[in-house]
Amino acid sequence: MAEGLTSVPCNLCGTTTSRPFTRRQGFTVVACDACGLVYVNPRVPLERITEHYNGNESSRIQYYLDAEAADRRSFAEVLARAEALLGAPGDLLDVGPNVGTCLELARERGWRGRGIELNADAARHCRDVRRLDVVTGTLEDAPFPAASFDGILMGDVIEHLPDPQDALRRVASLLRPGGVVLVSTPDIGRWAARALQVKPLEHLYYYSRETMGRALGQAGLEVVEIVPFDRHKNLTGMTHSTTCGTLFQRLAPLFRLARRAFGDLVVRFPLRENLLAVARRPRAA
Repeated sequence: MAEGLTSVPCNLCGTTTSRPFTRRQGFTVVACDACGLVYVNPRVPLERITEHYNGNESSRIQYYLDAEAADRRSFAEVLARAEALLGAPGDLLDVGPNVGTCLELARERGWRGRGIELNADAARHCRDVRRLDVVTGTLEDAPFPAASFDGILMGDVIEHLPDPQDALRRVASLLRPGGVVLVSTPDIGRWAARALQVKPLEHLYYYSRETMGRALGQAGLEVVEIVPFDRHKNLTGMTHSTTCGTLFQRLAPLFRLARRAFGDLVVRFPLRENLLAVARRPRAA
């Protein structure tokens, strides 16, 4: 094992045996022999992960500000699913809201939103610029009583967490009976995610429809649906993307030229790159 890296068992079933899945950026990605969960092993220690998200290395604030036009379309679809299941907007928790685009949209739609954000600068932006109720930290130390929320969003978050199964159990405890959680993440069962989303410095876990369903059930949640979900993208935001290495950064002058000619184009590539999992806390024990 490389110096400074930590070996971990499977987060879903606890098995310690695995087989190689791929190798990227100097890290080994494995698949659990027992349940098939794909994850980085060994990986950097927890304190290094926290530094990564507070050191402007990825999930940069400017990226999310520039991607807002596209993100609002994606988040509108997610919120509409939650509203259809619940019947009306209610109390919402956004786990990892970054600059608060989704929470601001939710407020416009009638939700009472709160957020928990690891990136201290992003959480401060939510509070100071958008006047959103967002605290800095993680789900483990979030100051929310049990059964506080009707809906919880985890948009492109679970793959970054050092202990996603514990986070899902925490989510289940924060939901009211009948409340829903919506989780979006790369679908490692699809070629596009395998080609574009294996980024071991950022993404520690990689779910398929099968392992995501098992993870939600193991956390005490009832799966409503797991469907393909491709997010909208816009040219301005894509210039910051770490997908495809530095390709999009190198294409930035071309994107800026296209934006001047045609406006900030919003596109949706039908790659089935991500999945959207919707689950509900049972109404009765």
